[in-house]
Amino acid sequence: MKKILILSFLLFANIVFTQEKKVISEVNFESIEISVDTLEEIDTIDWQEMSDIFKKNKPESKISLKVTVKDIKKENYKGSFSITLGGESQKIDSLVTQLKEKVLKMKQLVINFNNKNK
Repeated sequence: MKKILILSFLLFANIVFTQEKKVISEVNFESIEISVDTLEEIDTIDWQEMSDIFKKNKPESKISLKVTVKDIKKENYKGSFSITLGGESQKIDSLVTQLKEKVLKMKQLVINFNNKNK
């Protein structure tokens, strides 16, 4: 009887300690902000990487994307600008495309303003 009890205990201990515990880590990014110091640095932004950061979010989670250009010092223009877009993770590709278009348009506006006022 004693041997059966010990054997049962060992079998039970073996079953309990060999079970795998799955830990599901859910990371949900809410926002990203990219800051650059000059207009020229805008061309170094990896837009695809910005999109990839949010790919594992829940589709309905709210996100925010922001690009800030600071310390613009052109001949006739000094200042900074930032553009922020928000939406749902499921529309990340569209949001990144819109943000890229708006940032590049703003860059061109600053360049045109500077050239116009020379």
